[in-house]
Amino acid sequence: MSRPNAQAPDQQSPTDRMRYFVEQVQEKGRLDLIDELVHPGFRNHTVEPGQRDDREGMRATMAALHEAFSDLRVEVLHCIGDGDLVATHKVFRGRHTGAWFGVPASGNPVEFRVMDLVRYQDGQLSEHWAVADAVSLLRQTGALP
Repeated sequence: MSRPNAQAPDQQSPTDRMRYFVEQVQEKGRLDLIDELVHPGFRNHTVEPGQRDDREGMRATMAALHEAFSDLRVEVLHCIGDGDLVATHKVFRGRHTGAWFGVPASGNPVEFRVMDLVRYQDGQLSEHWAVADAVSLLRQTGALP
């Protein structure tokens, strides 16, 4: 995925900011950008049990994602903005080479879809809701038949 334009993230539209976040943080694992791109008051409305719903929870989830899946690639299928809201439909692809939420590494290639809705405040991600194809992912890792 390539960055849509050469503008600094604070000068981009919310959809451009979201694409930049996906490319840099979700795909490349640039956790150092989270403080710049995610609002200090960030809230994730769809956390799993035991996960934090704040910016540090996002940092931990992104770190775990990159520890669990090597060669991670994220393809944005759709990215649509409406004011301060941005919706994305993405496909994550990689190899399951580390534990993911208690599921030990299988070595299997995986592909799973995620739909996110995020709200931007002051140019930063401030709220997040998601629907992920967890059942498909668990089947691919061997955790489910």
